Amino acid sequence: MFLTELNKEEASAFLSLVTQFAKVDETFAKEEKRLIYDYLDELSLKEEDIKNLSYEEIINVLKKSKNRIKSIVYFELVGLALVDGEYGDKEIDFLDKIAVSLDIRRDKKIAFANYFFNFKEIYDFSVVEAESKIELLKEEAEALL
Repeated sequence: MFLTELNKEEASAFLSLVTQFAKVDETFAKEEKRLIYDYLDELSLKEEDIKNLSYEEIINVLKKSKNRIKSIVYFELVGLALVDGEYGDKEIDFLDKIAVSLDIRRDKKIAFANYFFNFKEIYDFSVVEAESKIELLKEEAEALL
């Protein structure tokens, strides 16, 4: 949703991190694969643009970023963690490691997780039409970042 704010180096690091994160639970769900392709599309990148960076290299790139970029990265990773409907211990541990590395506060971590749980509730609520749902969710996400 906000990935276009990342510069090319941040985008490449983000995609490397997403790839590592998607595989951390040793299950690469089809929803995760689809989301990675959505990220590539949103960032106007191709699969070959994903560099095989180590975790340390990724964090070194992202540590130089503004706090908003760090928040966007973490926000998107929480969404990835919840997209396959499973939020296992390995994913939680990896997210915690990233949060510490990027100085993401506990209250922000909780707010992001709550956003995605609310996202599902709002999205599943059929009385509201799709466009207004998307706009509402985007406004809520913007307020969190």
